[in-house]
Amino acid sequence: MTPSRLSYRAALMSDAGELIAIHFAAVHSIGTDHYSSAVKLAWSPPPDATRQKWLSDLISQDTVICVVAVLDQKTILGFGIVIPSQAQLKALYVHPDYSGSGVGGALLQCVEARCREIGLEMLELKASSNAEAFYRHSGYEAVGPTTQQLTDDVSMAATQMVKHFPPIACSSRQRNAAQ
Repeated sequence: MTPSRLSYRAALMSDAGELIAIHFAAVHSIGTDHYSSAVKLAWSPPPDATRQKWLSDLISQDTVICVVAVLDQKTILGFGIVIPSQAQLKALYVHPDYSGSGVGGALLQCVEARCREIGLEMLELKASSNAEAFYRHSGYEAVGPTTQQLTDDVSMAATQMVKHFPPIACSSRQRNAAQ
């Protein structure tokens, strides 16, 4: 896939159904060597109207960054969600048909760029065991083991990770204006 065929945009409320389907496909494509079927079902239940409305409502919030990767300006391949007030990357998923194609890394870079644009100096996340190497390769450092509570009865092992962004360089004009 060529990068010129990919674009990135803010998610629309109308994208929620497609994003829930991508989340479901991505989670359920993970091998049982990482997580049991019961954990995957708690992590991503089958798509339904309730989940779609929840995500649509989340996308509509001004306090949330939700970016989608789009192929040929029509097919959504993946998405990322950040809660800036918590400096938390809450979700980054790519449809399993495009896993390993570079879409996830490019999408993560786009999400991080948006975070830096609004002044975030770092981003934290809870990486699932199957995604930890991806985030390490993308510059995230493991802080330690954690758990992700999925339902009242089900949790999964994860790794708390963090990435600090380098300061954005100012031009000499901006530095002089600040003095």
